[in-house]
Amino acid sequence: MKRLEKWINDGTVDTVIVAGIDLQGRLYGKRCAAIPFIRDLAQGVHTCDCNFGWDIERMLIPGLDFTGWHTGYGDMTAVPDWTTLRRYAWFDKTALVICDTYDHHGKLVNVAPRSILRKQVEKAKAMDFDVKAAPEIEFFLFRETLEGSRAKDYRDLEPMSRYIGDYSIFRTSMDEWIIGPIRRALAESGIEIECNKAEWGHGQFEINLVYNDVLEIADRHVIFKNCIREMAALNGIQATFMAKWDSKHSGNGSHIHMSLWKGDQPAFPDEKGEHHMSTAMRHFMGGMMALCKDLQLFYMPTVNSYKRIEDLSFAPSNVTWGGDNRTTGFRVAGHGKSMRIENRIPGSDANAHLIYAAMIASGLYGIENELEPIGPFIEANAYELEKPPSLHRNLTQATDAFESSKAARTLFGDDVVNHYTGVARWEEKEFEKYVTDWERRRYFELV
Repeated sequence: MKRLEKWINDGTVDTVIVAGIDLQGRLYGKRCAAIPFIRDLAQGVHTCDCNFGWDIERMLIPGLDFTGWHTGYGDMTAVPDWTTLRRYAWFDKTALVICDTYDHHGKLVNVAPRSILRKQVEKAKAMDFDVKAAPEIEFFLFRETLEGSRAKDYRDLEPMSRYIGDYSIFRTSMDEWIIGPIRRALAESGIEIECNKAEWGHGQFEINLVYNDVLEIADRHVIFKNCIREMAALNGIQATFMAKWDSKHSGNGSHIHMSLWKGDQPAFPDEKGEHHMSTAMRHFMGGMMALCKDLQLFYMPTVNSYKRIEDLSFAPSNVTWGGDNRTTGFRVAGHGKSMRIENRIPGSDANAHLIYAAMIASGLYGIENELEPIGPFIEANAYELEKPPSLHRNLTQATDAFESSKAARTLFGDDVVNHYTGVARWEEKEFEKYVTDWERRRYFELV
């Protein structure tokens, strides 16, 4: 808080964004005038608990125990975590602080994504582990304004390029006018970018964040996505993190790299172990593989998420593992202190805090139960493996698995499982009400 007071006193900050993380992994909260905030609201800002009770379009979801008309849609408190205070560099004289969410009794709200991740981090610490992670986040940019793309009903959009630019320096040079300022703004806001590249899809990008402690990196992940969307819109273009924005184009993945540490010593490498993996790493991998279908809802939370799963697409379709192999769902990557597990299953549409929470919870479950990785270590094409465990192919399957999972209920609690199951069931019903373009093309004239 002293740092914020200094910024206020020297005139470099006059606005503070006080933000929690909503169910969809977005920032919610209030913009506060800096002086009244530091004087009157620094201990917490009230927000309506509907922030954990509505869908991505902010339509209220019925049937949730946590909030609804039956509770009166009361307040909860966004309490600043002062370790997260940073400049919000793409807006003048603005700072951001990420908040934990508390109820009227001063307890963390269990269903809040940041609470869910916090509890897994605390469990890891109780087992003498620190968790570090970093994401590779993919997204598309379009030469469209927010209003223009909406008027087009998000069809026939003009991408930033109309050819495959994967790894092309020329392509990234042509896009540096927007990506460069984004990198610099994020760096000024305390979010280190390792590198960026052109991706496979027309107008698709990938940006990698620098490794850090997992709660900090989850916050950075959310702020990063918000920055991309805001800076794009402010420059007259549009971004999307949809898992699959068009059936003809590649999907957006969010590959997560994770490792366990004991102080400054990595817990994953062992030169004498098979594939140079320590026992802890093997069991952590085993747990993530064993529970990835139970927890797939946290990796793929929308109807659209499942359109990304295709064979021979660099998106995993099955529960497989290997080394330097982009056809598998999980990879053993790096060596020595950089040794880590890469989870290639999550899409860019997923809630960052829930992704990391699911990975930690399942990995620690594997250590506790001494689980081994599932199936062979794949050196070749994982899509050709005979009868591997298949990922769920739609939201209904994933929701059913999550709801009925004894492990999920043990790891997260009934209230969390029931809440996110209710949100997913609402999403399914909303989709089922609408007639799609595909249905019109297929049936309108010919049926």
